[in-house]
Amino acid sequence: EAGALDAAALLSGDVDDERFATITAPREFDFPRDHGAHPEYRSEWWYLTATLQDASGRRFGLQYTLFRFAMAPDETAEDQPADDGHAQGWRSRQVYMAHLAITHVQAGEHRHAERLSRPGAGLAGVVTEPFFSAWIQDWQLASTQQAFLPLRLSAHAESLGAELDFAAGRGPVLQGDAGYSRKGRAPGNASHYFSYTRLPVSGALKWQGEAIDVTGLAWLDREWGSSALDPDVRGWDWLSLRLLDGRDLMVFQLRQGDGGIAPWSAGTLVNPDGTTRRISFRQFEMRPRQWWLSPVTRRSYPIQWRLQIPGESLTLEITAVIPNQEMRTRVRYWEGLVDARDAAGVTVGEGYLELTGY
Repeated sequence: EAGALDAAALLSGDVDDERFATITAPREFDFPRDHGAHPEYRSEWWYLTATLQDASGRRFGLQYTLFRFAMAPDETAEDQPADDGHAQGWRSRQVYMAHLAITHVQAGEHRHAERLSRPGAGLAGVVTEPFFSAWIQDWQLASTQQAFLPLRLSAHAESLGAELDFAAGRGPVLQGDAGYSRKGRAPGNASHYFSYTRLPVSGALKWQGEAIDVTGLAWLDREWGSSALDPDVRGWDWLSLRLLDGRDLMVFQLRQGDGGIAPWSAGTLVNPDGTTRRISFRQFEMRPRQWWLSPVTRRSYPIQWRLQIPGESLTLEITAVIPNQEMRTRVRYWEGLVDARDAAGVTVGEGYLELTGY
């Protein structure tokens, strides 16, 4: 559609572009610094999903993501006053974008909103001192104490909103090789990636003017890099699950232009004690079983999957709680709440599925 952007194209790029830093190996993370922005890299995001319910048992899903994209890495000159006295920050080379979405399962509806801004005049940005705060206009994700966690999300749009607190829980979980997540054949096709997989949540959602008190669990992803994907990657399927047995699971597969799955596809299984097991490309299989056609964009998305991890004796049917959880934002994708069931049809977990490039 006119105006729609391609997610894979935003995360691909010339790994030889010397303007940007590249990721070629694991590194030691530096907290709280690495909770903040990394403007020397092309892109990054702060990504929250939550599975929630109210006192009557109604179920909700929440997604909140803040993205940062750089057109050039060096901000130094942009922050200096211009000769006419106006801050050049209005012409910042950084662009921020945020998405807020709520799935109301009983209502069978999914609503979303979007913000875009440059950081000039303080309209968007991320700081870690004296405590973490990431904002875009009137939406904010911020620490409520000097430590990174707990966090509070405050984001409101016309027919949906969230005032939620996220307590300390499981994590950080270092994805890939100690947080080095390779996604392509070139050394620079990689990201730094860590997650908090099981954060207790409480607060309120706003839905068409109604304030709904909710509790649940959340997943927080942090990822950044300059050219994460191979040029032949057309999209990806990413899944996060919290299983009722106390384990947490993340898997992603990268789809190539020839229809195959790239060998950089991978995952992580987190045990209840916090220990992890890496899952390689050959150790899992994720196959679509049912598709949904968007009546608005005419894009078709696989909303039911069979996930098999033989080494963990896991065979799961992953099903969207409602079909229409399409994000009709400037970047078109499907992102929504899913249930995981075992071979007997018993629900054994819930989480979030992200589908791009369809």
